[in-house]
Amino acid sequence: MATKKEKSTFKELSISNPRTDAAADLKSGLIELRYYESILSNHVTSTMVLGDTGNTIGQGKNRKDLLNGLPVRGGEPVRIRVLDKNDNELKFVGKDGAFYVNRIKNVLTDTRKTLMQFDLCTKEFIGNEQVRVQKRYSGKISESVKKILKDVLKTNKPQDIEEVANSYNFIGNLKKPFYTLTWLASKSIPSDGAYGKTAGFFFFETKDGYQFKSIDSLIGPTKGGGNADLKYKKFFEFTNLPDTREGFGKILQYNVNRNIDLQEKLVIGAYNARFTFFNPYTFHVNHKDISMDKDQAKGKVVTAGTQLDFVAPEFTQSITRGFSAVLDVGTLPVGKDAEEQVDNWKEKKDEINDRVTDRMIQAVTRYNQIFSISVDIMIDGDFSLKAGDTIYCEFPDLSAQTKRPSKETSGLYLIASLCHKITPSQTYTSLNLIRDSFGAKKGVK
Repeated sequence: MATKKEKSTFKELSISNPRTDAAADLKSGLIELRYYESILSNHVTSTMVLGDTGNTIGQGKNRKDLLNGLPVRGGEPVRIRVLDKNDNELKFVGKDGAFYVNRIKNVLTDTRKTLMQFDLCTKEFIGNEQVRVQKRYSGKISESVKKILKDVLKTNKPQDIEEVANSYNFIGNLKKPFYTLTWLASKSIPSDGAYGKTAGFFFFETKDGYQFKSIDSLIGPTKGGGNADLKYKKFFEFTNLPDTREGFGKILQYNVNRNIDLQEKLVIGAYNARFTFFNPYTFHVNHKDISMDKDQAKGKVVTAGTQLDFVAPEFTQSITRGFSAVLDVGTLPVGKDAEEQVDNWKEKKDEINDRVTDRMIQAVTRYNQIFSISVDIMIDGDFSLKAGDTIYCEFPDLSAQTKRPSKETSGLYLIASLCHKITPSQTYTSLNLIRDSFGAKKGVK
């Protein structure tokens, strides 16, 4: 019977200088490698701490340290291939997939060696500073996202772009690609959601490439998602026993961040808000009210749990925040040329370009609500997990009356961010988990 590995195995950890063709294997000098993903970050990052004895590059009397021997001046590719104890791979190799040296800091020298911290970034992170979104884009936002990634950022990485329900015509105005893509995410409405009741997307990168996902698909199985499909999720539990139940991974440490601030939630309009808008074509002023609690009760808003909050009903009934905007009417009509655009405008002079009444408050409310509950956990290194995945966690009920898991804190959680910490002797994965509601839904266990 084969035994599982107790630590990670590096297949490759190297750096090269494209100008000199010199390269160095970094495995023997590695002290710590950390890899980061987050649904709030449009690129993955990594930090690497190395110990250099001064004999890394060259031979004999010509040996030099890494910084001066390679040399390392910024922009050098770093290739990483590492397996966790279950043979899940973290792989960043090739011209497009490798990390690149962004900066070197915290250089400490003693009589025996030099400690250096390398901050690594992606090729697209560097490229984002070199290009701008210039042209006009029309049609569904999801299609514009694909065009910007391909034609402006020129990335060859895999992409998982969820289709949106709404179209939006805009001009790039020389903004950076990452800024534009994040801006478009806030304007997007999921294609299979309750139109006018829910909105909000995230644009982020994982080890599997770029993701453009709605909040609804991330926290619940919908046709746009898949990460949250119940049959594919992983199970974890916290226990003081040496072994866990079959099918469960072990939570080594956890901390429930009980950040309850009712007044702050009322200020940001987490429960009820009113949107007042002015139509410059008709000169009419109208308003639209949004209530997350009522929409959830009607089944229009997907939630991870059963209750959005335990706040007393009398504090969630009144409108606590107001928004206002001038509708985008008569600008940038659809058409392949100016003549066709004018013809389309004449036919639909009152057509709204940005469906702001159907997405502005809904997106703000959902972005705020999804971070209502936050839990930090640490598990054995698991490279199969990624930001945006949904996992099921069971935490103990602190009551002395029962040994059952807590009904309020146990349930589905979205991985908001993760960090894989790898050293020569051990590997751990730290996860920040979030959810928008309490309680576990039926059928998730």
